[in-house]
Amino acid sequence: MKVVVTGTGGRLGAAVARQLRERHRVVAYDRRAMDLRCPQQMDDHLGALEFEVLINCAAVTQVDYAEQHPVEAHEANALAPAHMAAICARRGARMIHVSTDYVYDGAAPGLRRETDAVNPLSVYGRTKREGEERVLEADDRFIVARTSWVFGPDRPSFVDQIIARAQKEADCGAIADKFSSASYSLDMAEQLDFLLSVREGGVYNLCNEGSCTWHTLGQAALDTVAALGWKLHTRTLAEQRLADMTALLAPRPVHTSLDVTRLAAATSLRPRPWREALADYLRTYYASPVR
Repeated sequence: MKVVVTGTGGRLGAAVARQLRERHRVVAYDRRAMDLRCPQQMDDHLGALEFEVLINCAAVTQVDYAEQHPVEAHEANALAPAHMAAICARRGARMIHVSTDYVYDGAAPGLRRETDAVNPLSVYGRTKREGEERVLEADDRFIVARTSWVFGPDRPSFVDQIIARAQKEADCGAIADKFSSASYSLDMAEQLDFLLSVREGGVYNLCNEGSCTWHTLGQAALDTVAALGWKLHTRTLAEQRLADMTALLAPRPVHTSLDVTRLAAATSLRPRPWREALADYLRTYYASPVR
């Protein structure tokens, strides 16, 4: 199968392109190769290209940046997916569009299912929701893959940042009252590979199994690298409250942990628990301590 992957300069896109190259022919585009805010560039690159599936991993993902740059966020997160979806629909190709848990308002505790009502709170969430709608309207075979809190080897994430901070600082903390799902980029790439053979379109949640907070995710990361022999100035994260994070510009939904039942039923691939995936990542990429 010939697959186009956009956003390959990012954490997820890079992992997806690498995973799919094992079984498919992949054409990869990062931001420098194709600016998704420029419809003419998309037409030039995709118009004459033969492909069967397009996986869009590109987006403006920094939540506060999107709040300050709503036009850019709308171009990248809503208009660009709509344009790509139109190209795919005309060509008879399928599209998988990666979205976010920020389309939910997070008011109710528990796991979010794909059929739950959406009510985004921020510019980022609203532009991503519009992108979802435009993609799904273009063809009922198209897929929206919602994910959250992606970590992995291709670009530093919260996990890497908290380890780096703990190596330098004795006082580190993380938010303990915001709940979501952690997603290992290599596991997500495998999940997207499986989704290529799923014929039913619509929304699918993609992540590792289980719920966590920034605090429990960060503490698990520190516990693991400490056991691997890494020297840390602190091994215990302080618990912080979301309401006290006054530097955050955009509102954050509190409860957006994702239910993976539909993904497991459609692919026979049961996502592994986030703690197992996190340990795998750290034992692979942090195996040799930096002294």
